Amino acid sequence: MARPVSHARAFLRTEHFKRLWKYASVSVISTLVTQVVLFLTYHVWSLGSAVECNVIATVVSAVPAYYLNRTWTWGKKGRSEIWGEIVPFWTIALVAMVLSTVAVGVAAHNADRISHGSLERALIVNGANLLTYAVLWTARYFVLNRFLFGARAASSPTAGDQDDDFIEPTPTGFGNAVDATARSAAGGDITDDGVGQKAELAATETADPAV
Repeated sequence: MARPVSHARAFLRTEHFKRLWKYASVSVISTLVTQVVLFLTYHVWSLGSAVECNVIATVVSAVPAYYLNRTWTWGKKGRSEIWGEIVPFWTIALVAMVLSTVAVGVAAHNADRISHGSLERALIVNGANLLTYAVLWTARYFVLNRFLFGARAASSPTAGDQDDDFIEPTPTGFGNAVDATARSAAGGDITDDGVGQKAELAATETADPAV
């Protein structure tokens, strides 16, 4: 019993949990915006059919959801990448909108069979929208974290980020030859792999006037 509790406490302190909690908070905000806009446009203002009002509500809520998730949940800064962030995000939003619109259309079509009151029909339409996004919630997080914002945030450091004191090791044979040449030029005694002996012999033969 103590081990699952300790694992749970450790998970609560991870960056992944913090990101998941922020994503859940943004989802609550965007859901509230969607529900309010859908209820106002469909039931209060009667701007169109349930399908049309669902499209309006989805588009309106997607704007704050994008910026909050990008800047707050995943901590991205600077300008958004059109093909790397904006287009994929709105593609996901479009897919979710299509699925929720289908659910809302089916709910609105069958709402009259359940109740004749306008408020009850509006609540059924809102419920269909809410249920659809609840089903898509986990899939949206996975896509955003794996392919959009999270993938770039966790990218490997570039060569410029490496330590300036880092020296790449040379292969063994080449390194020995270079080291032997340097020590020979400095007048040192070299015996590694016979390089020092050969260098000394060559120097003696060159200095001998009889040659």
